[in-house]
Amino acid sequence: MATWLQFLSTLAAAVIGGVIAPQITQLKERRAARALVRERVADVESLRWLEYPYSEYKRALAALEAAALIAGVPRIAVQRYVKATDATRGVMREASGAGPDGEDSSYLVEGPETRAYAEALDQLSATLWHPWLVRLPGISRRFKP
Repeated sequence: MATWLQFLSTLAAAVIGGVIAPQITQLKERRAARALVRERVADVESLRWLEYPYSEYKRALAALEAAALIAGVPRIAVQRYVKATDATRGVMREASGAGPDGEDSSYLVEGPETRAYAEALDQLSATLWHPWLVRLPGISRRFKP
């Protein structure tokens, strides 16, 4: 019986050292990776307006997708956000002299694109704040296409 007890204690130590400990130590790295994704979302948000060149906007989207890949953000949430920002950029209008200092400014036309954009941004934000919720069966259905 003492042999089995020694075997079980060794097995428990191996599980703790090999599975649980790395999860705890990698928690800080995962948070930092998700924070970087949030920064990339902020970059996209600032560059998605018509005043900025399309090439800079596309570079910001590519940086967001790369950061999301590293952070392990579900691909569907990122794809929805990217498609929604592209759609809203397509329905933006420019107003001459409407900016705070009299400069030209763009604005969003209210419609299905803007509602889809708001939902996609909310889902991406929820995924970044609570990544474990996406893995729960009942909640993860809302992230599926």
